Amino acid sequence: MKKEKIAVLGSGNGARAVCAQIGFRGYDVVMWEPLEETDDYKRLKQEKRVLLSGDIILEGKIKEVTMDITEAIKDAVTIFVVVPAFAHEPIFKKMIPHLKSGQHIVIMPGNYGCFKLRKMLNDKGLDLDISITETASLPYACRITSYNEVRVFKKKDKLHMATSPCSCFKQIFNILQDIFNPYVEMLECDKILNIDLGNSNFTLHPLPVLLNYGAIEQNPKTFRHYIDGITPEISKLMKKMDDERLAIGKAYGIDLLDTLEQLKIYYGWNDSTTYYEYVHSPESPYYDLIGHNIKSRYLTEDVPQVLVPAYLLAKKADLNVPVVEITIRLASYLHGVDYLKEGTTLAKLGFDKLSVEEISNFV
Repeated sequence: MKKEKIAVLGSGNGARAVCAQIGFRGYDVVMWEPLEETDDYKRLKQEKRVLLSGDIILEGKIKEVTMDITEAIKDAVTIFVVVPAFAHEPIFKKMIPHLKSGQHIVIMPGNYGCFKLRKMLNDKGLDLDISITETASLPYACRITSYNEVRVFKKKDKLHMATSPCSCFKQIFNILQDIFNPYVEMLECDKILNIDLGNSNFTLHPLPVLLNYGAIEQNPKTFRHYIDGITPEISKLMKKMDDERLAIGKAYGIDLLDTLEQLKIYYGWNDSTTYYEYVHSPESPYYDLIGHNIKSRYLTEDVPQVLVPAYLLAKKADLNVPVVEITIRLASYLHGVDYLKEGTTLAKLGFDKLSVEEISNFV
């Protein structure tokens, strides 16, 4: 049995599933609840186990469940941050005072978290010898079904990751491979920015929500984002938006995978040529994902935290991305929020005074 301590900061769908896998592999895993002392939290704290059902079936023991971040992080060799991107900054603020040299941070999914955390550490004058790893996504599509059970609709076969500094990659790669083996295979990216610009949610989430806004508002309990929301025509617009994402990558020296290819790497290969065809194929993980709303994280997270920084990187490179721009502006108008101002700006990443070449070379 492994006794190395691993902390998981977060208590949502992905965090609980990750805790289960870490515990199942024999690590001492501590889950930190960042929000409130709910009945679910109390029961989980008492019973200390999480079950996975569906595409992965296992039971993982949890060493401790706590709301004390000091207790969670102390002596942890690896710290997973498994929360929506809009929670990164407040959680980093709570985490930073307790970090020690030699620790490894894994942000899952990354969503520019590495750059945010490095900037916050630099602003505080902290020169800690830590590594920061990002993954391109969560290892699975999953939902909490009870206080101690998470249903995995479908796991990803493979998942990209990158580490800063890259000299630490092999060590973190081995840890993640051990935790998620044999279910999910980790794949190497050489740059963190590749992970951030490679987020498939960029293409899959915001635009279909905006183009189905009325239908979602009328049928929030039954609307299926992928099955109902991605039509043949909407799929064509998504392809145009994804082409803009690929162009942003090229402007920064990165050859990104298109989102359709990513889906095939994640969930299985077939001869689909459009998003519409793939989400309706046997390999699709999306048939059972039911229920949606117009203020879901598909807009409130993915527009300010995924689209906005990519759009601003495009602007810095003098690149025109009209579909991305109209998506951001329409979401801002509908929600009454200036996402370009409130989202992940280049200043928050420490990129505002850097050139395209300097950003490209950041590892």
